[in-house]
Order: sequence, then structure tokens, then C-alpha cells
Amino acid sequence: MLNFSNNNGLNNSKTVGPIVWSIAGSDNVGGVGIQADSLTIQDLGGHACRVVTAITAQNSEKIANITPTPSNLMLNQLNCLLNDYMPSAIKIGVLANTEQFQLISQWLETVLANHQQKHELDIPIIWDPVMVSNDGQSLTVVNNEPTVHDYLSLAKQVTLITPSGFELKHLADMFTIDDVSGESALDCLANVLSTNILITEGDSDNKYVTDWLAAKSIAHTSAYHEHQHIGFKSSRVSHTHQGTGCILSSAIATTMALGHPLLDAIVIAKAYVQQGLLNAHCLDKSPSILARKGWPNDLLHFPEILLPKYPSVSMMPLLKFAGITEPLQVYTVTQSLNVLEQVLKAGARTVQLRIKFDADTVNQDQVQCHLDKIENDIIRAIALGRQYKAQVFINDHWQLALKHSAFGIHLGQEDLLQADLSQIAEAGLALGLSSHGYFEMLLVQQLSPSYLAIGHIFPTPTKQMPSLPQGLLKLSRYCQLLNGKMPLVAIGGVTMHNLPQLKATLVNDVAVVRGIELAENPGQSWQAFQQKWQALT
Repeated sequence: MLNFSNNNGLNNSKTVGPIVWSIAGSDNVGGVGIQADSLTIQDLGGHACRVVTAITAQNSEKIANITPTPSNLMLNQLNCLLNDYMPSAIKIGVLANTEQFQLISQWLETVLANHQQKHELDIPIIWDPVMVSNDGQSLTVVNNEPTVHDYLSLAKQVTLITPSGFELKHLADMFTIDDVSGESALDCLANVLSTNILITEGDSDNKYVTDWLAAKSIAHTSAYHEHQHIGFKSSRVSHTHQGTGCILSSAIATTMALGHPLLDAIVIAKAYVQQGLLNAHCLDKSPSILARKGWPNDLLHFPEILLPKYPSVSMMPLLKFAGITEPLQVYTVTQSLNVLEQVLKAGARTVQLRIKFDADTVNQDQVQCHLDKIENDIIRAIALGRQYKAQVFINDHWQLALKHSAFGIHLGQEDLLQADLSQIAEAGLALGLSSHGYFEMLLVQQLSPSYLAIGHIFPTPTKQMPSLPQGLLKLSRYCQLLNGKMPLVAIGGVTMHNLPQLKATLVNDVAVVRGIELAENPGQSWQAFQQKWQALT
């Protein structure tokens, strides 16, 4: 009987970067499997640890032999690693027989789950269900193939499954899934397995290939980006290649280990693979090997985001919004007309009025009074903007902003998906948008807004957010990626003390909330922020 015990050690001091495990087969060529995973993990800034599930004898044309790792040895690998090198993420590749499926499922469900609970961890697990080689050879032992129950048991432990189109069809056949009741095999399989599924090499034509995600519940993500289909569309690369599935899944695991939520990890991994494909090299006459170019920083390598659930988003490239008339620099976000007027008097050229209203928290008899007050405040804010020749943006209340001809509107991700963007563009208003990571940033930059606010950079009590603080490294990468495309604004936890750090990221402007709104003299506070920001080089 196999023993699942370990001493739950936490000694990670011997390594640098987040630890990412690859549980996969060994490829003596180095283009796929655990070798490709290791190169990817290290290239993206992680430390790769390995649990070998099988030894293969193969080249670019065939697999001559595959020998599964004995179960006791696999278990020893798992427990030894957990004792000393606890993972921040796990990628699973080839599992060679039903015993390995059962071993990994049980170990994840017992040992790792207990470990996560004890140490309050949430370790993402990415499963690339590799079933056959490029030449069509099965990668599981004949007469010892995993059962439907084995797949179900493992699927309930993982964050994301990344089958190719062929593997999706094989899984659908296993679960006797047909295209019934208007649901695709992808939807049905995601419902059966109760997890997120990304089908790679999905819809394609001569120019583009689109991977589709059947999204379920996703941590640190807006509810509007869950429980739907999301497409990731990239230019097709014509030459043959090895290891894209392995590299994509290990890149997703690594970027999640680095603190990116799932949707961000997918777009980063897609860009990493695209970058590698475009710079691939060949060894002799074999299929090309993806190049290792480090963190992707070229917008051309990132996929286009498709949201069929929100068809208005597909209109984004056709719309044109007014630009800002002068740099935003330090601008105040406030719910107070008094604060807004004081900073305008002090010389502010950009202000945002953000009045939040939840009808469920207000006595029903007073709802209309609250709505009337909001409209009056918006009318007054717009008038103050004209008086001081300033750029006043109205947050969320886009209908009222349109009605009273505001200079601009600022929308969050949720409001963006519900607002009539055509009306805003046709009215000639400027449009500012919010983003909280790579996925949202890529989605909204397709619209070419007047500016893009990125947050929250530092922890802030101003509002509850599903996303985690972005931090300075991520902000710096966003600025590099979108350099010159539109003004970028840092928001969230901005103080006088961290202005130099923000300036060093090359972000264009900063938005301040509490530091000005709660100041004894908001006008003087704005001036202090503005003077320091301008003085920084």
C-alpha cells in the first residue's frame, strides 16, 4: 500500500524565483515534455522541479519506447519535493497508465490539499492531458489506459485543463458527449469535469488561430469574465513545431506562480509561445524548436480577446473616442463636489467625479431623491469643468454624462460591457477605462480609449476589488507593453512617498483618491502632489 505521508516542510530558501513543479515524461530530444517545461519555467523567472512520470526513447519522427516510472518512485519524488521545495504552481503532463492517474489524484486530494489548508495556500494546477504523440502513438500503456473515472478524479483537482482539438475530441468520445441542446463539446466537457478548459489550436483559417476557454469560476477576476466563452486569437505561424502544448501549459503555471490570475496567465503564455514560434529554429531536418526569449513585451505577440457573450465588444476597433486635450498628470478622483471645486481652483486640469450608488442599500421611498441628487451633482461638476476649462470625467453614470454633454466618461470593466459605446463615441466624448491586469488591459486597449487607468497598484481601502494589488513590476511591464499607444495612469494607494517609484515605471500619470479627498485642504494637497510629480525625472 502506498504511503502518502510527508513532514510538510517549508524550506524554500535554497532556490530563487517561485517554485513550479512539472509532473511529466522525459523527452531525450528536449523539445517536449519535462525538458521543455523546465526551460519554459526558468525562462519566465521560476525555479523548475521535476517529477518524472516516464522515460522515453524518441526523436522528431517517432517514439521508439516509453517506460512508466514505478508508482512508489513517483510517490517518493512527490513527497521529497514537498518536504523541501513546496510549489507555487504545478503543471501536469503525460501520465502513462491508470496507476499514475490514481496516484496523482489521491496525492493531490490528500497530501497537497492538507498542506494547502495548513499553510493557507492556493496552488494552481494546470493539466495538459497529453494522450498521443505527433506521429499518432499512444502515450499510455496499452491495456492499462486510464478510465473515465480516472479522468474525473484528476479533473476535480485542477485549475485548468489544456487539451488540443484532437485531445478534446478524444475526451468527448470518452464521456460520450455529442453536440446536444445547442452546447458544444467544449461546454459539455467543462460542465462534466467542473473546471476551466482551454482548447488549444481551436478555430483556425489561413491567417489566424483562436484558442477557446470555457471559463468557470476564476479567482481574483471580475464576475463578468467568468462562466463564459473567451477567445484568444493569434496570427498563424506556418512552419511545423514541437512542444507548443507543453510550453503553453507550463508557461501558464509559471505566470500564475508569479502572482498573475488565470486569465492574465493565459494571455502571457499565449504571447510567450507566439514569440517563441516567430523566433523558432530548426535542428537538422526536425520540426522547429521554440526560441526562449524571456518575458513577452511586444504587443504584437499578445492575442486579441474575443467575448461572444458581449457582442458590443466586437465593435471596439470601429469606434473612435475623443482624445484628452492636455496631459492628465496628477488628477483627483472624488465623490465630493466641494473637493472637485477646490482642486479645480488650485489649478487641476483633470478631475473625475465618482459617485457610487446602490439602490439595494437605500430606502425605496428615497431612491428617486438620491438619483436626482446624483444628476444635479453631475450637472454642477460639468459646469465647473467648463468654468475652469478642465477635463472633468464622470464615472459610471454614462447616460447622465451623455445627457449633459460631459467632457468625458470613465468606465470600469463591468460598466464597459453594459454601456452603449457607440453613443459615447458618436457624441464626441473622451473615454477613460480601468484595467486590473494583462487580460483586462488587452481587452480595453483594443478600443483605443482616451486613457487607461491601471490599478490598484498598492493595497488600498478605498473600494473592495476582486483583483490583487498589481505592484510596481507589473506596472512597469504594462508601460513597456503599451508604450506610446495611449496615456497610462496608475491608481490605487498612491501617496507622496511612492510617487518616485511610480515615476520610475514610466507611467504617464497618477490618480489620487484618499490623499487628496481626505486632506484638510484638498486644493493644497493636489498642488503638493502635482509639484512633486512634475519635479521627478
